[in-house]
Amino acid sequence: MHVQVTRIFAPLLRRWECLPGNVRGALWMLLAGVGFTGMTVCIKVSAQTIPIFEIMALRAIFALLVILPAILRAPRGFFHTERPGAHVLRSLLGICGITAMMLALAHLDLTLATTLGFTRTLFMILLALLFLGEVIRWRRTLATGIGFLGVVLCIQPGATGFDPWTIVGVVAALFAAGVTTMIKRLTSTEPPLRILVWSYLIIGLIAVLPTAMIWKTPSFGELGIIALMGLFSAWGQTCMVHSLRVG
Repeated sequence: MHVQVTRIFAPLLRRWECLPGNVRGALWMLLAGVGFTGMTVCIKVSAQTIPIFEIMALRAIFALLVILPAILRAPRGFFHTERPGAHVLRSLLGICGITAMMLALAHLDLTLATTLGFTRTLFMILLALLFLGEVIRWRRTLATGIGFLGVVLCIQPGATGFDPWTIVGVVAALFAAGVTTMIKRLTSTEPPLRILVWSYLIIGLIAVLPTAMIWKTPSFGELGIIALMGLFSAWGQTCMVHSLRVG
Protein backbone atom coordinates (compact mmCIF):
# COMPACT_ATOMS: atom_id res chain seq x y z
CA MET A 1 0.00 0.00 0.00
CA HIS A 2 2.81 2.38 0.91
CA VAL A 3 4.56 1.65 -2.40
CA GLN A 4 1.39 2.42 -4.36
CA VAL A 5 0.89 5.72 -2.53
CA THR A 6 4.52 6.64 -3.19
CA ARG A 7 4.13 5.89 -6.91
CA ILE A 8 1.04 8.07 -7.11
CA PHE A 9 2.45 11.10 -5.27
CA ALA A 10 6.10 10.94 -6.33
CA PRO A 11 5.47 12.65 -9.72
CA LEU A 12 3.36 15.32 -8.02
CA LEU A 13 6.10 15.96 -5.47
CA ARG A 14 8.70 16.27 -8.23
CA ARG A 15 6.53 18.80 -10.05
CA TRP A 16 6.00 20.67 -6.79
CA GLU A 17 9.75 20.89 -6.17
CA CYS A 18 10.28 22.20 -9.70
CA LEU A 19 8.04 25.21 -9.04
CA PRO A 20 9.82 28.51 -8.23
CA GLY A 21 10.18 29.20 -4.52
CA ASN A 22 7.91 32.25 -4.60
CA VAL A 23 5.15 30.26 -6.32
CA ARG A 24 5.32 27.52 -3.69
CA GLY A 25 5.42 30.19 -1.01
CA ALA A 26 2.31 31.87 -2.40
CA LEU A 27 0.42 28.56 -2.52
CA TRP A 28 1.45 27.74 1.05
CA MET A 29 0.28 31.21 2.12
CA LEU A 30 -3.10 30.70 0.44
CA LEU A 31 -3.54 27.51 2.44
CA ALA A 32 -2.46 29.39 5.57
CA GLY A 33 -5.14 32.00 4.86
CA VAL A 34 -7.81 29.29 4.90
CA GLY A 35 -6.59 28.08 8.28
CA PHE A 36 -6.38 31.56 9.78
CA THR A 37 -9.85 32.43 8.49
CA GLY A 38 -11.28 29.41 10.28
CA MET A 39 -9.36 30.35 13.43
CA THR A 40 -10.69 33.92 13.25
CA VAL A 41 -14.30 32.75 13.05
CA CYS A 42 -13.77 30.46 16.06
CA ILE A 43 -12.21 33.33 18.03
CA LYS A 44 -15.15 35.60 17.17
CA VAL A 45 -17.59 33.02 18.54
CA SER A 46 -15.70 31.93 21.65
CA ALA A 47 -14.58 35.44 22.70
CA GLN A 48 -18.20 36.30 23.46
CA THR A 49 -18.22 34.02 26.53
CA ILE A 50 -14.64 32.89 27.29
CA PRO A 51 -11.84 35.15 28.69
CA ILE A 52 -9.12 35.98 26.17
CA PHE A 53 -6.18 34.43 28.03
CA GLU A 54 -8.14 31.24 28.64
CA ILE A 55 -8.79 30.99 24.91
CA MET A 56 -5.08 31.58 24.30
CA ALA A 57 -3.99 28.83 26.72
CA LEU A 58 -6.53 26.28 25.47
CA ARG A 59 -5.72 27.12 21.84
CA ALA A 60 -2.06 26.33 22.51
CA ILE A 61 -2.94 23.02 24.17
CA PHE A 62 -5.21 21.86 21.35
CA ALA A 63 -2.75 23.02 18.68
CA LEU A 64 0.03 20.99 20.36
CA LEU A 65 -2.29 17.96 20.41
CA VAL A 66 -2.87 18.38 16.67
CA ILE A 67 0.88 18.31 15.91
CA LEU A 68 1.66 15.72 18.61
CA PRO A 69 2.23 12.87 16.09
CA ALA A 70 4.93 14.95 14.38
CA ILE A 71 6.44 15.83 17.77
CA LEU A 72 6.66 12.16 18.75
CA ARG A 73 8.36 11.25 15.45
CA ALA A 74 11.00 13.99 15.85
CA PRO A 75 14.52 12.74 16.69
CA ARG A 76 16.03 13.28 20.11
CA GLY A 77 17.39 16.78 20.59
CA PHE A 78 15.34 18.10 17.67
CA PHE A 79 13.74 20.88 19.74
CA HIS A 80 17.00 22.25 21.13
CA THR A 81 17.64 25.72 19.75
CA GLU A 82 20.54 28.13 19.68
CA ARG A 83 18.11 31.05 19.31
CA PRO A 84 15.82 31.01 22.38
CA GLY A 85 15.67 34.82 22.49
CA ALA A 86 14.27 35.00 18.95
CA HIS A 87 11.62 32.41 19.83
CA VAL A 88 10.65 34.35 22.96
CA LEU A 89 10.40 37.62 21.01
CA ARG A 90 8.31 35.94 18.31
CA SER A 91 6.01 34.55 21.02
CA LEU A 92 5.68 37.89 22.86
CA LEU A 93 4.73 39.59 19.60
CA GLY A 94 2.28 36.75 19.04
CA ILE A 95 0.67 37.23 22.45
CA CYS A 96 0.26 40.97 21.86
CA GLY A 97 -1.12 40.32 18.38
CA ILE A 98 -3.54 37.60 19.49
CA THR A 99 -4.78 39.71 22.41
CA ALA A 100 -5.38 42.73 20.18
CA MET A 101 -7.01 40.56 17.51
CA MET A 102 -9.36 38.92 20.03
CA LEU A 103 -10.34 42.31 21.44
CA ALA A 104 -11.01 43.63 17.93
CA LEU A 105 -13.04 40.56 17.00
CA ALA A 106 -15.06 40.83 20.20
CA HIS A 107 -15.99 44.49 19.58
CA LEU A 108 -16.09 44.85 15.78
CA ASP A 109 -18.08 43.22 13.01
CA LEU A 110 -16.29 40.14 11.69
CA THR A 111 -16.03 41.61 8.19
CA LEU A 112 -14.40 44.85 9.41
CA ALA A 113 -12.05 43.05 11.80
CA THR A 114 -11.01 40.65 9.02
CA THR A 115 -10.48 43.53 6.59
CA LEU A 116 -8.25 45.32 9.07
CA GLY A 117 -6.38 42.06 9.60
CA PHE A 118 -5.37 42.07 5.94
CA THR A 119 -3.32 45.20 6.59
CA ARG A 120 -0.65 42.96 8.12
CA THR A 121 0.49 42.39 4.54
CA LEU A 122 1.10 46.12 4.16
CA PHE A 123 3.04 46.27 7.42
CA MET A 124 5.03 43.19 6.39
CA ILE A 125 6.30 45.04 3.33
CA LEU A 126 7.59 47.88 5.51
CA LEU A 127 9.15 45.50 8.04
CA ALA A 128 10.76 43.44 5.25
CA LEU A 129 12.35 46.64 3.99
CA LEU A 130 13.57 47.70 7.44
CA PHE A 131 14.65 44.39 9.00
CA LEU A 132 15.10 41.83 6.21
CA GLY A 133 16.84 44.04 3.68
CA GLU A 134 14.35 43.21 0.91
CA VAL A 135 14.13 45.56 -2.05
CA ILE A 136 10.73 47.22 -2.46
CA ARG A 137 10.27 48.52 -6.01
CA TRP A 138 7.99 51.34 -7.10
CA ARG A 139 5.02 49.15 -8.09
CA ARG A 140 4.87 47.50 -4.69
CA THR A 141 5.43 50.88 -3.03
CA LEU A 142 2.48 52.34 -4.95
CA ALA A 143 0.28 49.35 -4.08
CA THR A 144 1.25 49.67 -0.41
CA GLY A 145 0.35 53.37 -0.38
CA ILE A 146 -3.04 52.66 -1.95
CA GLY A 147 -3.57 49.89 0.60
CA PHE A 148 -2.98 52.25 3.52
CA LEU A 149 -5.45 54.72 1.99
CA GLY A 150 -7.97 51.89 2.09
CA VAL A 151 -7.20 51.39 5.78
CA VAL A 152 -7.93 55.07 6.44
CA LEU A 153 -11.29 54.70 4.67
CA CYS A 154 -12.14 51.67 6.83
CA ILE A 155 -11.21 53.44 10.06
CA GLN A 156 -12.95 56.73 9.12
CA PRO A 157 -10.98 58.81 11.67
CA GLY A 158 -12.95 62.00 10.98
CA ALA A 159 -16.39 60.42 11.04
CA THR A 160 -18.83 60.95 13.89
CA GLY A 161 -19.29 57.20 14.12
CA PHE A 162 -15.58 56.49 14.54
CA ASP A 163 -15.01 53.31 16.52
CA PRO A 164 -11.72 53.31 18.50
CA TRP A 165 -11.67 49.52 18.39
CA THR A 166 -10.67 49.80 14.73
CA ILE A 167 -7.31 51.11 15.94
CA VAL A 168 -6.93 47.94 17.99
CA GLY A 169 -7.58 45.94 14.80
CA VAL A 170 -4.80 47.82 13.00
CA VAL A 171 -2.42 47.32 15.96
CA ALA A 172 -3.21 43.60 15.86
CA ALA A 173 -2.22 43.56 12.18
CA LEU A 174 1.05 45.35 13.02
CA PHE A 175 1.93 42.74 15.64
CA ALA A 176 0.98 39.97 13.19
CA ALA A 177 3.39 41.48 10.67
CA GLY A 178 6.07 41.51 13.37
CA VAL A 179 5.42 37.82 14.04
CA THR A 180 5.72 37.03 10.34
CA THR A 181 9.00 38.95 10.12
CA MET A 182 10.43 37.05 13.09
CA ILE A 183 9.32 33.72 11.61
CA LYS A 184 11.04 34.62 8.35
CA ARG A 185 14.27 35.28 10.26
CA LEU A 186 13.91 32.07 12.28
CA THR A 187 13.42 29.92 9.18
CA SER A 188 17.03 30.57 8.21
CA THR A 189 18.13 28.12 10.93
CA GLU A 190 15.00 26.61 12.51
CA PRO A 191 12.78 23.88 10.99
CA PRO A 192 9.02 24.60 10.91
CA LEU A 193 8.05 22.09 13.63
CA ARG A 194 10.55 23.56 16.11
CA ILE A 195 9.19 27.06 15.51
CA LEU A 196 5.63 25.90 16.09
CA VAL A 197 6.38 23.96 19.27
CA TRP A 198 8.39 26.76 20.87
CA SER A 199 5.67 29.25 19.98
CA TYR A 200 2.77 27.28 21.42
CA LEU A 201 4.71 26.33 24.56
CA ILE A 202 5.81 29.89 25.36
CA ILE A 203 2.42 31.45 24.59
CA GLY A 204 0.60 28.72 26.51
CA LEU A 205 2.84 29.03 29.58
CA ILE A 206 2.53 32.84 29.66
CA ALA A 207 -1.26 32.60 29.37
CA VAL A 208 -1.57 30.04 32.20
CA LEU A 209 -1.20 32.51 35.10
CA PRO A 210 -3.93 34.98 34.06
CA THR A 211 -6.06 32.01 33.00
CA ALA A 212 -5.85 30.52 36.51
CA MET A 213 -7.02 33.84 37.97
CA ILE A 214 -10.03 34.27 35.67
CA TRP A 215 -10.87 30.65 34.82
CA LYS A 216 -14.33 30.00 33.43
CA THR A 217 -15.17 26.36 32.84
CA PRO A 218 -16.21 26.09 29.18
CA SER A 219 -19.20 24.06 28.09
CA PHE A 220 -18.73 21.11 25.74
CA GLY A 221 -19.84 23.30 22.84
CA GLU A 222 -17.37 26.06 23.75
CA LEU A 223 -14.60 23.49 24.21
CA GLY A 224 -15.39 22.05 20.78
CA ILE A 225 -15.08 25.49 19.18
CA ILE A 226 -11.73 26.09 20.91
CA ALA A 227 -10.52 22.65 19.82
CA LEU A 228 -11.47 23.54 16.25
CA MET A 229 -9.61 26.82 16.74
CA GLY A 230 -6.50 24.88 17.74
CA LEU A 231 -6.79 22.76 14.60
CA PHE A 232 -7.15 25.80 12.34
CA SER A 233 -4.31 27.56 14.19
CA ALA A 234 -1.91 24.63 13.71
CA TRP A 235 -2.96 24.41 10.05
CA GLY A 236 -2.44 28.13 9.41
CA GLN A 237 0.82 28.40 11.34
CA THR A 238 2.32 25.33 9.67
CA CYS A 239 1.48 26.54 6.18
CA MET A 240 2.73 30.06 6.94
CA VAL A 241 6.09 28.82 8.24
CA HIS A 242 6.53 26.67 5.12
CA SER A 243 5.58 29.65 2.99
CA LEU A 244 8.15 31.93 4.58
CA ARG A 245 10.78 29.21 4.40
CA VAL A 246 10.60 28.77 0.62
CA GLY A 247 9.37 32.17 -0.60
